[in-house]
Amino acid sequence: MKKDNLLAEDIAVAQLDAELVVDYLESNPKFFEQHPRVLQRLNLKHEQHGSVSLIERQQRVLRDKVASLEDEITTLMSRAQHNERLFRQYSEMYQALLQAKSFTAATVALEQGFCERMGLSALKLKFLDNTLPIAEEFQFHADTHKQLLSRRFNENSVYLGRITKEEHKLLFADEANIQSVALVQLGEQGDLGLLVVGSQDPLHFDPAMDFLLLSQLQSLLGFLLPALLKAQGEK
Repeated sequence: MKKDNLLAEDIAVAQLDAELVVDYLESNPKFFEQHPRVLQRLNLKHEQHGSVSLIERQQRVLRDKVASLEDEITTLMSRAQHNERLFRQYSEMYQALLQAKSFTAATVALEQGFCERMGLSALKLKFLDNTLPIAEEFQFHADTHKQLLSRRFNENSVYLGRITKEEHKLLFADEANIQSVALVQLGEQGDLGLLVVGSQDPLHFDPAMDFLLLSQLQSLLGFLLPALLKAQGEK
């Protein structure tokens, strides 16, 4: 028992001494500058490289930190360039939509923006009002629309992510192999219809993504499309 007590006391004293050394060095950061001889005699054991000096160890740590920061900066720059390119593509699409004089011109502007400039696989416009003077491909039955609403639009009027095989068939029939989609409700209450954009990349549209640009497009289409559809019906 005495040996155990003495061992415990020795460990406690060693820990206390170590803490005192740490406190002293933290309070005197220039200690090693003032005593370079001590710094040169220090060695740290490294699992892969054997014994190295404290200076070498510090240099290695700093190099690792610099490399990590460079990787972060590269990632941020790449992301910033992607966001800038995406912003310009949307801006060009907004301008083309504002200049559109007909419903056909508006659909062409959307197709050029999403499919040609952004390289996405599919674009669909679906309207609820079957009395509109538009082709069958643009018409959407109310019960189908409600089915999608109940599944995909619980909180937001924009949905990003995957869809089921049944939903894929409703939206795209047997067309492209769409793996992720953006579903955008059109109209103040979503009662006008849907804008559907599809990608073959399962990660292109993700629920965690920001959809500010799509929301802006949603507002613009909600303003433009009713007037264009009305004008087409009056021809």
